[in-house]
Amino acid sequence: MQQKPIEWNEYFLEIARTVSKRSNCLRAHVGAVIVGTDKKIKATGYNGVPSKVVSCMELGECYRIKNNIPSGTCYETCRSIHAEQNAIIQAGQDRSKGASMYIWGHNFICILCKRFIVQSGIETIYLKKDDNSPIEIVTAKQLVQELTEENFISKP
Repeated sequence: MQQKPIEWNEYFLEIARTVSKRSNCLRAHVGAVIVGTDKKIKATGYNGVPSKVVSCMELGECYRIKNNIPSGTCYETCRSIHAEQNAIIQAGQDRSKGASMYIWGHNFICILCKRFIVQSGIETIYLKKDDNSPIEIVTAKQLVQELTEENFISKP
């Protein structure tokens, strides 16, 4: 009996999950995959420190964990670059325009990454926190609306 092929969104989210395993963050392992309208992968990224920077994993402690800094706040206290940002940096704007992004490891997009995503030209974002959570879909138009709202800074 032949097995039915995996659905595209699940396929790319599984790849994002695998990418997340490269993370050198103690707090969260997040992976992102940028996929063109042709269903070809343009870039991947995971949360981790920039090249040649010592990671919290190598140090054996995370400043944010040690100081109980809530998720979605005080990004300047983190050594890592977010998975979404890393993927966009790898792809460049010319390969991101009109593309979709698949994110494994959380179910929200921070204010920093919202701006990166909108500027890159990515149109649709699929998020899945873990095996037990549903796929959440967000459009760039929704992100633009959120960034336009007067109180956008307080939203994770």
